[in-house]
Amino acid sequence: MNKLKKTDLIIIAVAVLLIAGIVLSVIVNSKGKSTVSGVPESEKKTLTYDEYNGKRAGIKTGSSFEPITFDKFPNSEYFYFDTDSDLITALITNKIDFFLEDQPVAAMEHLQQNSVDYLHEPIVNDDYHFGFPKDNDRSELLQSQFNEFLAKYKSDGKLDELKYKWIEGEESKKVINTSELSGENGKLVVAVLPDHIPFSYLANNQLVGYAVELTLEFAKEYGYSVTFEQANISSCLAGLASGKYDFFATSLSYTEERAQSIDFSDIIYNGGVVLIARSTDLSIGDDTKTEKASFFSSIAESFKKNFVTEARYQLILRGVGTTCIITALSVIIGSLFAFFICLFRRTDSLLANKIANLYVKLLQGTPMVVLLMILYYVVFGKSGINAIWVAVIGFSLNFAAYTSEILRSGIESIDGGQREAALALGYSENQAFFKFIFPQASVRQIPVYRGEIISLLKNTSIVGYIAIQDLTKMSDIIRSRTYEAFFPLIATAIIYFILAWIISLILNLVLKKIDPRAKKAKTAKEAIAK
Repeated sequence: MNKLKKTDLIIIAVAVLLIAGIVLSVIVNSKGKSTVSGVPESEKKTLTYDEYNGKRAGIKTGSSFEPITFDKFPNSEYFYFDTDSDLITALITNKIDFFLEDQPVAAMEHLQQNSVDYLHEPIVNDDYHFGFPKDNDRSELLQSQFNEFLAKYKSDGKLDELKYKWIEGEESKKVINTSELSGENGKLVVAVLPDHIPFSYLANNQLVGYAVELTLEFAKEYGYSVTFEQANISSCLAGLASGKYDFFATSLSYTEERAQSIDFSDIIYNGGVVLIARSTDLSIGDDTKTEKASFFSSIAESFKKNFVTEARYQLILRGVGTTCIITALSVIIGSLFAFFICLFRRTDSLLANKIANLYVKLLQGTPMVVLLMILYYVVFGKSGINAIWVAVIGFSLNFAAYTSEILRSGIESIDGGQREAALALGYSENQAFFKFIFPQASVRQIPVYRGEIISLLKNTSIVGYIAIQDLTKMSDIIRSRTYEAFFPLIATAIIYFILAWIISLILNLVLKKIDPRAKKAKTAKEAIAK
């Protein structure tokens, strides 16, 4: 039997660790589910807002809850998170003790996850709006049309019907008719949050919600077609301020600071801000019973909830496809660009050399997420170019900078005497390079090149910042519906591991094909066999 190679041992070790993690997590999570029952209302003591001052507070990055949290809970320690699902997960796992949320969102989150609850009396009353870009003729027209539509919708009683449908209505009726969008007056690019129940979220692989349907009804009324772009609140606000989006359809609270960079529609919903905490923390004196679940039933239930219900596995498959497309195109384009940068750096031209060096240093010194956001919101802000192509451009530029260094180092590691020998035999400079120098350098470059591709693959997990639904973002969306962190995140980790393994296998095969030593060994084996 052949001895296991080092890479095989690493793969086996990682697989064992992943399986052990799954087993451990399921054991921990299957110990029981808490249900509150059997305590008379007179014996319960409900905590107040004041009693949460000094406890650990979660804050959604870029939200209007930040100043309220600072004002009402000055003695608390603050922790920032990007999404509602991250906040819920942090709350359930005892990383934080509470966070603030819009009342209708809090009500839906409690229905989805009964281990969290909220104080029903708002800490502040609030009104919600859609957001529009500032100082823009098209934006002013859209804002005027939307306010006119909103006034008519309110007077007809249709807005109240829409509120009831999405806040209190039956789940089976929470569907949207996306037909009848003529598009005769152009297309609207609308920013939404993909995990903001009940305003905008994914259900049965379709974007639905109160804000989504309100947007579509407005588009039907005024002859627009609609393209929704899903991102976190910080990215949506940045895109709105830069004019990337026609408007932001969400429960946007008015603040003086926001009003300096964006305009607000008339009120779309009268609400308030409430405190969300663990259900067991909100009431003291509860008789908590624990229902034990078996190990295998817990696995089956979590698997079904995260991947089978509403065909959520399709979200993972779509995310994998997007991640693979971005990675493959970035590697191909970036490799070609890297080769030309490398040639530039090897020329005798001082100017070409300085330009190439500056490019490499600039790209290596810029964080990838910053580069993506500059390209998406500034460079291509109003171009209408697809976000996936923006990601491909960004990762190609970054990959080219690092790969050009790999190519240069590999080429310079080849003894200069080989070039001189090739020239002495009558070969031209180009022939000497492509026939002798570059093939030998490639053998030394591929192991490092493989690592750079795998790094690129993993770095694509940040593309959610520019409204791309890749593998990581789809995992976040599933978590926003199930409020279970483990299964979606472990599935994501395993898929990235498998993709990285496939890349390693492919490049190992390429290395065997071009490595002279491997060819000689193969020839020797064939000769012995004969």
